[in-house]
Amino acid sequence: MLSVMKEIWDILTLGFREWPAILRIKGLWKVEILMGLYYLLRLPSLDIWLQRRLSSRPAEDFRYGETPYHTGLKLLDMAKVTEDDAFIDLGSGRGKMVFLAALAKGCQAVGIEMLPSYNILANRIAKNTKLSNKVQFLNDDFLACDLTGVTVILTACTSWSQLTRDLLLDRVDELEDGVRWISIGREQRHPDLDLIQVDKLLFSWGYENVWLYTVKHKSAASEEVRQ
Repeated sequence: MLSVMKEIWDILTLGFREWPAILRIKGLWKVEILMGLYYLLRLPSLDIWLQRRLSSRPAEDFRYGETPYHTGLKLLDMAKVTEDDAFIDLGSGRGKMVFLAALAKGCQAVGIEMLPSYNILANRIAKNTKLSNKVQFLNDDFLACDLTGVTVILTACTSWSQLTRDLLLDRVDELEDGVRWISIGREQRHPDLDLIQVDKLLFSWGYENVWLYTVKHKSAASEEVRQ
């Protein structure tokens, strides 16, 4: 019972936890103010309902939830993201993690999101904060988007159906050795994904396990040995 009460309290006080990160990271406060203004009169649930009807994907692929900035920083540190990385958020929503990666770590960051309005508004925020050279938001399907050159992948797997999670794992074969994959809420089981670390962190909906993997193509290495 005490653990449940603590989790509820932590969720209710998320706003207070965000301010140290917002104030400490240069430029993040501008992003947050614009995000608040653009979404002031928009309801996430209504936004999702109106736009997902245009997609053939199951309704389970459009669950709403966001990663708080202070948790996002832990994820980026966990994956040892640097300015030399190419970060991609598959299912980026309003784009908080994309902006955070660019501003906190100085890397190139891309958000892939199937809901058009989120990409339009996120790109508008990027333009207004002069971040268009660091971040980009694409209205695309993360099961088919280009992953060439990506070094760090973020997936909030709690937002998707089991079928979508299985299909996404098929894309591991396209990735280069050494790519780091952060998976929120669901373990990723693939022979070419090496588990590096597991942690439990706070999100807008509660505490979730987070898995960090690196890609290592054992199947290709075995084939080379046989040859």
